Amino acid sequence: MAEIVLSDVSKLFGTTKAVDSVSLTVADGEFMVFVGPSGCGKSTTLRMVAGLETVTSGTIHIGNREVTRLQPKDRNVAMVFQNYALYAHKNVYDNLAFGLKVRGTEKSEIDQRVRRAAAMLGIEELLARKPKQLSGGQMQRVALGRALVREPDAFLLDEPLSNLDAKMRVRMREEIAKLHSATGSSMVYVTHDQIEAMTLGDRIAVMSQGVVQQIGRPLEIYDRPANMFVANFVGSPEMNMVEGALQTGDGGVSVVCDGFSLPLGENPPFERPPGDKIILGVRPEHLALANGEAGQISAEIELAEQMGAQTLLLCRSGGSSLSSLISRNDAVQRGDRITLQAAIEQVHLFDPSSGNSLLSVSA
Repeated sequence: MAEIVLSDVSKLFGTTKAVDSVSLTVADGEFMVFVGPSGCGKSTTLRMVAGLETVTSGTIHIGNREVTRLQPKDRNVAMVFQNYALYAHKNVYDNLAFGLKVRGTEKSEIDQRVRRAAAMLGIEELLARKPKQLSGGQMQRVALGRALVREPDAFLLDEPLSNLDAKMRVRMREEIAKLHSATGSSMVYVTHDQIEAMTLGDRIAVMSQGVVQQIGRPLEIYDRPANMFVANFVGSPEMNMVEGALQTGDGGVSVVCDGFSLPLGENPPFERPPGDKIILGVRPEHLALANGEAGQISAEIELAEQMGAQTLLLCRSGGSSLSSLISRNDAVQRGDRITLQAAIEQVHLFDPSSGNSLLSVSA
């Protein structure tokens, strides 16, 4: 186990800056998730930690050693890839043991580690099988086991579940969480799947265009996004984003949008002059159906999507499009006029120029 520290780490491919001055610390035993869209630099950052990509500038420490220029074999980290990378001609036992054999580990120690890892991952009965005889989930367990037998300072996982179907991804998320709990090792996990990030990470680093946009605990990032990118990327369905302007009246400050207005109270936690343009953000689950005139937003349903336990309403109020995620409601249908009530304490406000939140953000 070891702390991982990245200090102003950058990576250039020619003139393209794939990773831009990333600084963060993965605490000893922490599960850190890098999340972001394809091409945001998350996998490149992970590969620099592993030593599979050279660092253009900055430094990387693992434990008390600087490893910036060390070869991958000298870093004592274990990498789990998306494509499993198993040896097709070797059985599971030999796949698990191969790396230890190359390092000259004693046969008895190899056997002990292999069987311990197999027991931890529930693959003892698969040790004699070849990879072609395994399911996708079983192959991923073997790939995890091959990393586990190394007993590394840190595990690095690069989108390990993306080749699995939805049901198997859920099961493997549980397995990885159990593995982290059992080993207590530092883990750095890369994914584009926000659900994986939210359910697995002790903390999340959200990346875009090579830059870390925000680091924090999953619910901190969900509740207090630092900017519009984070707000839109984390959360499904996406947060509603509506252009508006501030207005001051007898009831305090309101945000006026095309089709509706929302009161923000007399002392909102920011200083902006009346008439200032802003972007209003509100998550679909924070827009509820109201009774009659009790609501704040009059809207027409353009589409009602029944999702089982929940119903997603795609609505229009004036020139504004809004999504509302409510408990299952079989009665609502396209063309209905409804009234929506926003949870004002859950409303987000963003600067339209910078995209940054106008509200305070947890560090």
